[in-house]
Amino acid sequence: MTKVQALLAGLPDETKQQFIPLFGDVDKFYTVMYLIAKNEHITGNEKPDRYQERLDVIRRIRSKVENIVSSFGLDGAELVADVASDYFEDYVNFREPSVMLTNEEFVETINKIAAFN
Repeated sequence: MTKVQALLAGLPDETKQQFIPLFGDVDKFYTVMYLIAKNEHITGNEKPDRYQERLDVIRRIRSKVENIVSSFGLDGAELVADVASDYFEDYVNFREPSVMLTNEEFVETINKIAAFN
């Protein structure tokens, strides 16, 4: 368990409850943000067709999550950056953690974030 995962696990129950509508729980929040960081990194490195548009969408979603988490009384930008730091730590050490989230669940969560007011 990373420091940010421990921080999320140790949040008060009333704070954890705020993650449920969009993410299901704090563990899924962590996984979604990890995958967003991974997608941003891969897209920036591999530069597929229309990569700049893809990066713009990824960054808009990340920014929206930062604002949503800040509305929970947490430092959203710092929390999201900490999850990204975990991703990069795994990347440079050639670790590929198992992801307990299907592609469908990931896309569904991204769509919920995009539609969130």
